[in-house]
Amino acid sequence: MVGLLVTVLFALGAVLWHLSAVQKVPALAAASHLQRGQVVEPGDLRTVYVSDDGALVRLDPSEASQLVGRVALVDLAEGTLMTPSLVAEPVTVRASDGVVGLALDPGAYPARGLAPGDRVNVVRAAEAADLDAAPRVLARDATVFAVEELTGDRLLVSILAARADAEVVAASAGVTGLRLVLVAP
Repeated sequence: MVGLLVTVLFALGAVLWHLSAVQKVPALAAASHLQRGQVVEPGDLRTVYVSDDGALVRLDPSEASQLVGRVALVDLAEGTLMTPSLVAEPVTVRASDGVVGLALDPGAYPARGLAPGDRVNVVRAAEAADLDAAPRVLARDATVFAVEELTGDRLLVSILAARADAEVVAASAGVTGLRLVLVAP
């Protein structure tokens, strides 16, 4: 019994010694769940301490400005270590751009949903009476500007595109058969 107690005490001492010998460094982590497309606010970040093995990519708390005001590119779980590759600059409207809103039913947008910053093509499907007609791309490489949920799984998606493309999409907005195709950035 005494031998077992001595062994446990030595093992506990070894663990405590090892923990005190490992250097911990501050890093920025997500303070709560962040959704893809969400703008990162200062309250969304917290400081955590991690072991420094030299290979760990991390941001020091003094580098929070590299994250704040940018949008999350993926869903981030609470506690995720933050790096600049997880965020992007928010989308802005230039003088040559236009933003158009589309109220879309399920099936007219990708099942995984959309978030600001996603790249899409706006396509008008062939009419039912003319199934041999090819679909028409109204806007290529447009950017999702904003997304709002409506009733019944409908989405209001604002699309940022070149002004001429945005006008073509706006003129077709009442037409059934508009679809958003998610494309690679």
